Amino acid sequence: MAGQRRIDHIQAEGYLADLELRDTDEIRRMRDECEEEESGISYARRVLQGKLDIVRAEVVRRRDAGSVTAASVLEGLPGILGGDDVGSGRPATRVTRFLVPPSVQHHRRTVDQLADDTVLAKLRDRSDEELAELVERMAEKERELSSLRRLLLDRIDALQAELTRRYKSGAANVSELLTRPT
Repeated sequence: MAGQRRIDHIQAEGYLADLELRDTDEIRRMRDECEEEESGISYARRVLQGKLDIVRAEVVRRRDAGSVTAASVLEGLPGILGGDDVGSGRPATRVTRFLVPPSVQHHRRTVDQLADDTVLAKLRDRSDEELAELVERMAEKERELSSLRRLLLDRIDALQAELTRRYKSGAANVSELLTRPT
């Protein structure tokens, strides 16, 4: 796996090959690495979705000129990111705290290359065409991350199914988990 990112290794066609022949600890390790990658991708996807919501709010602000003030996108940020209607003026009622998973770095860099804080701060300076292109690039990246997340969830399910099969058949013993050093 030298020189290869973990996500590339996990996505490889043969990643799940011969599961029934692999050691139970190896399957657990594989499941854990898939879960860590899924956590990072899920986090990057949420960040991207928030940024995409901000850009789309600017598109709506321009389309509905006069009904939403320029400052209202900024003032409405808690509602935009909280899923409220753009410009509703309602404060976000729930604050969710997310821990940044270590596996997020590559995907977060890609998201920031599309729209970092500087880009978001200067949305008003972009043309309508530039905004439309930005929305499309961001939406495409969101679809890509969603597809990758789906693949990881499928891999996690396959690995968990193999572990479950082993526990049910007696090939693996659940009590081993309780006595293993951490």
